[in-house]
Amino acid sequence: MKSLNRVTSKKKVLSLILLIIFLCMGIGYAILSENMKINTIAKIGANIWDVHFENISVREGSIEGNPVIGSDKTSLSLNFTFGEPGEFYEFYVDVVNSGSIDARVESFVKTILTETQSHYLTFHVTYADGVEIQRGDTLKVGEKEQLKVLIQFNRIIKAEELPSKGETINLTCQINYVQEDGNGVLRKRKVLSRVLSSVAESDVNLNLGTEKNGVGVYKLTKIEKDGEPIYYYRGAVENNNVIFANFCWKIIRTTNTGGVKLIYNGIPNNGICNNTGDATEIGKSVFNTGQGDAKYVGYMYDNNTKDSTIKGVVDEWFRNNLLNYLDYLEDTPFYNERDGAVGDNYPFNFAPSIRIWGLVFSEEADAVKRATIKLGATNKEDIFTVSSEIGNGALTYPVGLITSDELLMAGSLLASSSHYYTLSPSRYSHGGIPVMIAALAVKDGYGFGIGDGYWDGTLGGVRPVLSLKKGSLYSSGDGSVQSPYVISN
Repeated sequence: MKSLNRVTSKKKVLSLILLIIFLCMGIGYAILSENMKINTIAKIGANIWDVHFENISVREGSIEGNPVIGSDKTSLSLNFTFGEPGEFYEFYVDVVNSGSIDARVESFVKTILTETQSHYLTFHVTYADGVEIQRGDTLKVGEKEQLKVLIQFNRIIKAEELPSKGETINLTCQINYVQEDGNGVLRKRKVLSRVLSSVAESDVNLNLGTEKNGVGVYKLTKIEKDGEPIYYYRGAVENNNVIFANFCWKIIRTTNTGGVKLIYNGIPNNGICNNTGDATEIGKSVFNTGQGDAKYVGYMYDNNTKDSTIKGVVDEWFRNNLLNYLDYLEDTPFYNERDGAVGDNYPFNFAPSIRIWGLVFSEEADAVKRATIKLGATNKEDIFTVSSEIGNGALTYPVGLITSDELLMAGSLLASSSHYYTLSPSRYSHGGIPVMIAALAVKDGYGFGIGDGYWDGTLGGVRPVLSLKKGSLYSSGDGSVQSPYVISN
């Protein structure tokens, strides 16, 4: 085997010659007509079976390729060549039911990669929001579903995992639609993330620094990220209420892994979630009792070996109430961004507060343009997760707090009549007291007030945040306070 340096410098070629998706329409229909002799002639119109492909769009950054829909519109082919690890091809295509007969998925079969191939190749075919295609999924007359196809030459660390020579691989996927006969399910319609993705608007022209600007669901474009698109609620919306584990929650946003992030919002009253103020919190706490050291802005500190006061409160509540619901939750990062503000005159100011000043308070137009949302942290020790593969691995449970950037995205949505703590540090004051950013009460009648939300050692509200797994379903509800989405297994 050649050395790693020589293998990686001489780029290996992996040729994917043919990718084909078939939609096989399993049942044909004859034209039905008959003369009905009741003083006139009535005809039963023709039943039309027409499920087909439309509208291919290729994700930016994909290598060169050209997916082509066949003349019958029920097949699609593509061929291209990978040159080096990290390259990918991802495209989206609509499956449209333009006929007069409801359809459902009878079977879904795709190429299964060998164990060796799976080391260097990824092949996924799902719905556009990442939900798996399953037997029984319905496609009603006049409706369409967007599919996502991703083929990626994985980034490989070990030279021995690279293919030893150029290779041709045929990848196929077949989806068989048949007449919906009452055995189909609306499972796809009950995926919670679709509540956001199906109605989201782009936030390209949205000024997140103006809390009155924007009401509804938006697709986040103001950051660079990998993974699934992120959708979020903003402004005075009334349809983001959820009941999960017998508690009320509000949807904040989706995650880049397709999960749905929720913030605690109290206890239901006969199935209604109209809590406000202190009733939206599990209790009150200081963020940390320690003073005299900037380390106390940490959700954990001393190399993440000691818990902050507020983390102890959150963990105890989770342990007492949600241990039986772990299978519903994803291990998503919680960002306690402790890196300092580059170029700032105050060495103990932290980056989240500088972004807030740039977005909300700066009167300079250029400063507002420069300020961006950040869902991340520079240092791995500030990315709190259960697993060390995606973060610091310091958490016992997949629960944390909201960040100030998520509050900026939400606008007045998450305003409260009392302040509650975020996970974002503001500054280490000259008095030796760590200062955190908090969500505050109403200001000029419309809430938010994050600009005044700096609290140092004060009792504040505690609102745990967690994330439901990708593809989580709801069994009922429309998201209103009177009828929240009820999470099912």
